[in-house]
Amino acid sequence: MRTTFEFQPKKSGINERALLDKLHNLPNIWNTTLDMDNASISFEYLTTSDLEVVRRELHELGCSVINDTGRFDIPENHP
Repeated sequence: MRTTFEFQPKKSGINERALLDKLHNLPNIWNTTLDMDNASISFEYLTTSDLEVVRRELHELGCSVINDTGRFDIPENHP
């Protein structure tokens, strides 16, 4: 499956290379593309638990996920 996370950097000067290197080394994540102009990262993954791993890694690198194309952020009780 493929998804795109929109993120908001918590600090300026996010190291794009470090972000891509970190995500390229995660299991079950591939075809990673980063668009710093639109603050988004797209990738392919196997399971929804892989999405949580990517979220955690982005958070550790100083980015907060604010939206994703898989609608993973919508609460279950939302209509």
